[in-house]
Amino acid sequence: MTAARLTGVVLSAAGVLDLVLRQITRRALPEWCGLDQALSPWWSAGVALVALLLVASAGSRRLRTVAVLAALFAAGVATQLQVGARLQSDGFYYFSFTRSLWFDHDVDLTNDYALLGIDDAQHQFLLQPTVTGYAQSAWAIGPALAWTPFFALGHAAALTLAAGGSDIKTDGTSFPYRQAVCLGGLFYGLLGLWWSYRLARQAVSASVATASVITVGAGSFVLWYLVREPTMSHAVSMAAVAGFTLAWTRLRTRDDARTWVLLGLLGGVMVIMRWQNAVVLLVPALWLLRTPRRAAVFATGVLLGVLPQMFTWHALYDAWITQPPVSPRMFWLAPQLVDVLWSSRSGLFATSPALYLAVLGLVPLWRTQRTLAAMGLVTLVLMTWTNGAVEDWWAGASYGGRRFDGLIPFLVPALAAGIGVTARLIARRPAATAAGLLGLLVVWNVSLLSVARAGTYRIGQIVSFADLGAAQAATIHGWIGHPWSMPANLIFAWRYGVAPARFDLLQPNRFLGDPARPYGRIDVGTADAVYLDEGWHGAEQAGDISFRWTEARASLVLPLDHAAPLLLQVQLRAFEYPGAPPQQLTVEINGHPIAGPVVAGAWQRVELPTGARVWTRGVNRVVLRFSRATRPADVGGGGDGRHLAAAIDYVRIQVIQ
Repeated sequence: MTAARLTGVVLSAAGVLDLVLRQITRRALPEWCGLDQALSPWWSAGVALVALLLVASAGSRRLRTVAVLAALFAAGVATQLQVGARLQSDGFYYFSFTRSLWFDHDVDLTNDYALLGIDDAQHQFLLQPTVTGYAQSAWAIGPALAWTPFFALGHAAALTLAAGGSDIKTDGTSFPYRQAVCLGGLFYGLLGLWWSYRLARQAVSASVATASVITVGAGSFVLWYLVREPTMSHAVSMAAVAGFTLAWTRLRTRDDARTWVLLGLLGGVMVIMRWQNAVVLLVPALWLLRTPRRAAVFATGVLLGVLPQMFTWHALYDAWITQPPVSPRMFWLAPQLVDVLWSSRSGLFATSPALYLAVLGLVPLWRTQRTLAAMGLVTLVLMTWTNGAVEDWWAGASYGGRRFDGLIPFLVPALAAGIGVTARLIARRPAATAAGLLGLLVVWNVSLLSVARAGTYRIGQIVSFADLGAAQAATIHGWIGHPWSMPANLIFAWRYGVAPARFDLLQPNRFLGDPARPYGRIDVGTADAVYLDEGWHGAEQAGDISFRWTEARASLVLPLDHAAPLLLQVQLRAFEYPGAPPQQLTVEINGHPIAGPVVAGAWQRVELPTGARVWTRGVNRVVLRFSRATRPADVGGGGDGRHLAAAIDYVRIQVIQ
């Protein structure tokens, strides 16, 4: 081994070890060696980078690969330390399995929930005994098994710290165990991206594959679940899908039973990481229909791979295959397909534009890797349907479309194929490409002109370009909406006669979309702009009531998930003055007039029952018509020249049972 190569290996090992110790033990390598406290974690990451350069200059291809992954791992751990990665959210439920298997050798999570603080009032549903007397769980066993080596590392660290006099619990609940699985999430995520890179390399050059994997990995939700929430299941799930797919594309032409058992086993392991990954098996299953013997051997391997989950279900629910009662409900016949892809509520494409471009690359990928493209396309369609059918299709407090983790291994080669096509188009049409880029400068100037015309930017005055840029972005958004929500937002705008920009809030915030909330409310005067159309004055406050005055006609839009018989409630008061005639209210819903009562000068709630026939799925137009609107200045009310009919506090709908 050359001196440069040896130096690189030593530096890389030292940098990675220092970061691992910082993460698991909260102590740096120099401290363990009896030296002073080390500098920032980024110094260790820098050491690993220097090591990468040394190895790259003198090492073999395999050694360079290891060096690259080590440097990325070091940078990932440094980032985890910087952003405060920790065990959180669903990670606790997977972690409970890991702890129970390690210490109790069972899957009864009752005591594990208590030790981890998952026994408060919010989690009582998990403590309701199953038919076997165990605690409930809707989470897969796969991530818990994958984390076991890292949990063991945390256990060794906890024992070492405790032996050295530190007040550290060695029962699987203290920070060394929790932070160790953060390393596991990063490790499996990088492994999954590496395997995805290898999938792309089957058809494109190393440089294109590298550009693709960096774009997908760092330009989507994947990055968040590697460095911020690595204890979710998404990193191990992506790695499992990538590993199976890479093995399938390379080994499917072999005819020996051992290979097909292995492929099936990898497929089963993929499924127990996240059950949605089962859709990846569809294309391989169809391909195997022509060879029954291979299909049987493959199915045997899949069964072996899913046995840990089946044993877990049997222990918890006395059934080999089941849907735990604490799982979210599935609405298979009413999936929210548009929302799960394009909405502002964690829509896949809307929040990860890089993946939008990658999906388009499935078309050119079909020409070079048809099997891989078919698997990607089927996975996209079925995962979209499945994720859209889940009761909480937005995946709770999700960063982006995290439930599409199993799609990532197909999007890396797809984007690589798209990059190749784009490069060829640019080479053939360089002038058109340049014109398109220069056109962005024209858009910038036109948006600046619009901002200046509106008075947001005062010509000749000092301005913050951050504020000015935000105003320009808002202006462009008002014209076309969010670019990565196209074409869904354009279709929405055309269908309902609203601006594309209103898609962001109206589409995912449809009332009655949550079965547990058969009502909806527009709090007028507070975050109401997206709902209001014509006839409204500025927001005002009277005590704890926010409201707006209306003119004689005031219109608003009310988004609904579906039509239903509704009770329409309006909290309002009429503009009154001495000798004022009665104020008569009439409500129009999508052109259907409904007579209302006479409105008094004090706050009151008007309730109007309506049938399902007057409402429609999507955007509904509600018009409030009043018999009079008067200027306060004309009736002794000071200098207020506005035409006032009534003050509106809120508009609310509720399903009539």
